[in-house]
Amino acid sequence: MWFIIILMIILIGFAGNIVAMLRTIVKQNDRIISLFENEINKNH
Repeated sequence: MWFIIILMIILIGFAGNIVAMLRTIVKQNDRIISLFENEINKNH
């Protein structure tokens, strides 16, 4: 039984790390998109 609990904890921690990574990637993408929009606005 304890083995299942440890597996659950590991999976939950892993999922949390993936979510945190995805959030940072999305933030970086938003920054890149806003930079591109600024460049496009300057050109027009």
